Amino acid sequence: MFSFFHVHYLFFLLMAIAIVPLSFVLFARKKTGEKAYVYFLWIMLACFVYSFAYTLELMLLSASWKIAMIKLQYLGAVAFAPLVLFFTLAYTTKEQWIAGPRKLAFLVIPIGNLLLVGTNELHYLFYSSFTISSEGLFPVLVTEKGYFYWVHQGYTLLLIFGSLWVLVKRIEEVPAADSRQVFMVILGLCSPLFVYVWYLTGNVPFLLDPIPVGFLGTGLFFFLGLKNFKLFRIAPIAYRTLFDNLQEGVMVLDSQGALVTLNLSAAKIMGIKRVHQASALKEINDNWPEICDMLRTPRSYQVSEFTRVRDGHTLWYLLSKSKVSAEDQHQVGSLLVLRDITHEKNFQIQIENAKIAAETANKAKSEFLANMSHEIRTPLNGVIGFTELLTHTDLNEQQRRYAQTALTSATSLLDLINDILDLAKIESGKTEVSLDVVDLHELLETIVDVLRFQAHQKGLELLLDLHADVPRRIKTDELKLKQVLINLLNNAVKFTQKGEVVLLVETRGPEQSKQTEQLLFSVQDSGIGIAPDKQHLIFDAFSQADSSTTKKFGGTGLGLTISNKLLSLMDSRIQLESEPGQGSRFFFVLSVEGQKDSDSGQPFSREYLSHISQVVILDGNSRSGTLLQRYCEDFGLPASHVENVNEAFSAIENGSRPVLVLVNNRLLGKSSRDAIQQMMRLAQKAKRHALFVPLLSSNERDGAIDTFTEIGCLGTIDKPVTPTKLLEMLGKISNSSAHVRSVATPSDTHTDKGFTLLVAEDNPINRMLVKVFIEQMSPGAKVLEAENGKEAFAMFESNKPDLVITDIHMPEMNGYELLQAIREYPGKKEVPVIGFTANAFPVAQTDSGTYDFDDYLTKPVAQKKFQQVVGRWMESISKQEER
Repeated sequence: MFSFFHVHYLFFLLMAIAIVPLSFVLFARKKTGEKAYVYFLWIMLACFVYSFAYTLELMLLSASWKIAMIKLQYLGAVAFAPLVLFFTLAYTTKEQWIAGPRKLAFLVIPIGNLLLVGTNELHYLFYSSFTISSEGLFPVLVTEKGYFYWVHQGYTLLLIFGSLWVLVKRIEEVPAADSRQVFMVILGLCSPLFVYVWYLTGNVPFLLDPIPVGFLGTGLFFFLGLKNFKLFRIAPIAYRTLFDNLQEGVMVLDSQGALVTLNLSAAKIMGIKRVHQASALKEINDNWPEICDMLRTPRSYQVSEFTRVRDGHTLWYLLSKSKVSAEDQHQVGSLLVLRDITHEKNFQIQIENAKIAAETANKAKSEFLANMSHEIRTPLNGVIGFTELLTHTDLNEQQRRYAQTALTSATSLLDLINDILDLAKIESGKTEVSLDVVDLHELLETIVDVLRFQAHQKGLELLLDLHADVPRRIKTDELKLKQVLINLLNNAVKFTQKGEVVLLVETRGPEQSKQTEQLLFSVQDSGIGIAPDKQHLIFDAFSQADSSTTKKFGGTGLGLTISNKLLSLMDSRIQLESEPGQGSRFFFVLSVEGQKDSDSGQPFSREYLSHISQVVILDGNSRSGTLLQRYCEDFGLPASHVENVNEAFSAIENGSRPVLVLVNNRLLGKSSRDAIQQMMRLAQKAKRHALFVPLLSSNERDGAIDTFTEIGCLGTIDKPVTPTKLLEMLGKISNSSAHVRSVATPSDTHTDKGFTLLVAEDNPINRMLVKVFIEQMSPGAKVLEAENGKEAFAMFESNKPDLVITDIHMPEMNGYELLQAIREYPGKKEVPVIGFTANAFPVAQTDSGTYDFDDYLTKPVAQKKFQQVVGRWMESISKQEER
């Protein structure tokens, strides 16, 4: 075993030689995680196994133990050469040469040699004999080599020489700055090689094995590479491969601005055959003044774009310069990047040409849509207008049903055209936000009134839940907000078969650091609902949650798309909460600027209602009754909600002063008249004074108003009950009807037999329709008809009309030209001019010179809309004449 008498200082040296390579591995471990490092680790481990086993061999005295240590040495000896090859190929980024089965093939001979060494006593093919010699400092085991020993040595030398050849070839491919690192790797591999050849000559002193010293050289040179050239940590060989394969030409400058190296792409762009610093500098000085200027300019960052003509073609290049800094932010050089951007430039030119073509096509599309709008809406104006007039004449039940069906179909066609044209307007960028002061309460009540007939026909409760803190006057785009809310309510009514549809408006508080408030608009229904996986579809154009929905409910699927696009112009968007079978809630938040309004709009004084003890709301719908109760309390009236007649009578009986009873007519049905009469008799018998006001749906009004008036009801309120309608009724109770807002139609107010209207319209049907509308509003009015603008101006000069309605698109003289002629006509009186247009797109003011129409009517125009617009101007003209 061990003999301390034979321990010599050489033992400690050999043990140090064995252990030191492992310390190099530990040092490198902190620096990198590259694959070449993994192979380096195994090489150092193989060196350690060989050196450590050899040291033990020298210390041991027994021949059998020495033979065992020789076998242990071969664990490192047979692994060293293959690991060196694998390391070299990984380091030079050529590992694909030995991918897969090839790597295993390189291990066949080493594994075979290891097995032969381990079983040598059975065949003596590796070593033929062993003897111990005591001629040296230690007892040394001397061997006679067999055939496979030389196979092992030859294979080892072959792999090492192959590795060195790969490294030498790589030195020729990289610049000098990178070659020093490769040179350190070569020295690390040459160290054991030289010692190994020396050992094979048999001229080593004291019969010692010098190979562990060669392994120490490998670790030492790798250590120097780590410390001085950052071996593995940066791996410039791999970076050089990436550098050369870049499509951009890259030139590296030192801190003085001198060219250090360049990649293959830069050489190719400049027209030189290989990467050669001197050739590149000569080419730059002779033919590339842009690069030459950047080399001489000290600025750290520059960008330049220039062209070259080559073979009759113009080539575009982009040249940029940026600094390269070390870890301490100290500038160590610069990079010049030269890019061929010819394809990008050509693509950019194509895009610009395509943009011009698209703009031209978009303009043509807009003009086409405007013309189609005019051509489609013009005949629809006659169809809808005269069909509506027909429904107001004496017809039997079948005729009225046919006329109403025709009107509904024409209106549906108009809605479809409007949706498509609205989407086209938005996508063409012709829709702009127009902010104006709006009476929000009046707008909301108008919106629910538009949908109430459709909702009541289906037996639905349509409710407006308007919170008291919502400002009455706000600054917003009235038309867009109205269109969004009507779309949402229309969808809610369409997809709800029973229950209720609620339009809720409440405040969300003021925005931070802004003079605006956030209003929440919500439309909630009890309809079919939408499955979660289908909810995203409904916001796509022409899409609905289910294809069967279109067949059952109809529609284009454009409403929500248009609404969302309109809201995006006002910095908002629609959000959805829905469950199948539970209904849906569509909502959005809008930032608005509230306007101060000194007039509260309350048409009565509270003191006139002091004799009313409370308001009793008889309504079987919990949401509707609670809403009415809150409205009354907002107006300062105590109120209670009951859901049956007995509870209502108890409330009347307990009242000390007269009680106002609001009765939902739908709750009592056909027995509503009898039930109210019975409550009246019971109240009279109990000596209680009660005022009854039925709440009527739009499909219950015919004949019901006179019926309830006859039995002593104070009046009726049309559902949905809104704050304004409730206020008007309270004003009536307080005997302050003068304060009640007038809702008379123009036909009630305009009967001036001296009124003269000039109509300029090339379509005779539309002229006839305007004439009928005017005659119904003011039977004594005089209507002048002209087929074109030239004829209309002649009539204007000779007749001096009070109001002019003109089509915009007419032959000979169009509406803009007629407007200009009227405005420039000498006279003291300025006549209002209303534009009559079927154009889907807004018209710029510049189209009519420096003048603009006083108002607009859009074809097809409904009689109610016509009466509102024209009636307003007739009333204004009448007031001016009275002065």
